[in-house]
Amino acid sequence: MKAQSRREWTNYLFILPIFILFAVFIVYPIVYNILISFYEWSGVGAEKLFVGLQNYKTVFSGKVIYKILRNFVVFALVTITTQAVLGMIFASFFINRLRGSSVFRILFYLPAVVTSTIVGQVFSKFFEANRGYLNTLLRSLGMGGLCRTWLADPSLALGCLCFVNIWQWTGYSMLLYYAGMLNIGNDIYEAAEIDGANKLQQFLRITFPLLRGTHFTVFILGMLGSLKCYDIVYVLTDGGPNFATEMFSTYIQRLSFNLFKQGEASTVVVIMFVIAMVITAAQLMLYYRGNKDKELAR
Repeated sequence: MKAQSRREWTNYLFILPIFILFAVFIVYPIVYNILISFYEWSGVGAEKLFVGLQNYKTVFSGKVIYKILRNFVVFALVTITTQAVLGMIFASFFINRLRGSSVFRILFYLPAVVTSTIVGQVFSKFFEANRGYLNTLLRSLGMGGLCRTWLADPSLALGCLCFVNIWQWTGYSMLLYYAGMLNIGNDIYEAAEIDGANKLQQFLRITFPLLRGTHFTVFILGMLGSLKCYDIVYVLTDGGPNFATEMFSTYIQRLSFNLFKQGEASTVVVIMFVIAMVITAAQLMLYYRGNKDKELAR
């Protein structure tokens, strides 16, 4: 018994460094941020004034947080849905091993490798109102009436951000779906062909349902990515015009480093953290429930 107990303690010692790193770099910042949300603090001074839930009342009494929530929902739904649909379509073409598909697969994935800051800089030139590539192209085609101040128009700015995000991350979704399709056995499709199913029926009845895990992965990663989206927004619009593209990360940065309201910034971080936990918990619950249904069906 003593030898077994000593062996168990030895095993715990092996995971102790990982546990310490997790506690220091993950748990402590979360707990500290939650505590700061109950204080009025500039973020640079030593004095902190305990105000209880006042920061939460201040944040929710303003209109900005509701604009941020709206922007997040619209941005997430548009980008995730479009990336998932395009990713499945491109993966379906590439899985058939057409000529040159390996080259095109790499080209489609390349934007995901480029940093979002560089992508934002490129598209800032593309959407620029005066000499931007898009407006210049429209004028050269005799369609100058369609020229817009794309990033300065509150009704168009968020759509432009969605377009840039879709352009950058569709290749990543394509790669996930491509990997998922590789795990589907050819014997299933052969049996479907014998039963007379065409390509569309095979996709709807076989490929799409069997990619259920990939759907959840794309959705969870997309929602969390939209929740913490910062680089593209900061480079292209900095949350403007009039908070039309403001996101959680840009608003936190504005409150912390521009207005020196660390307490309110921490409050927004807590809201962001709760939303992330709810999204992840809901998706994992649905995912595991689906797996249990499959086991019961067997």
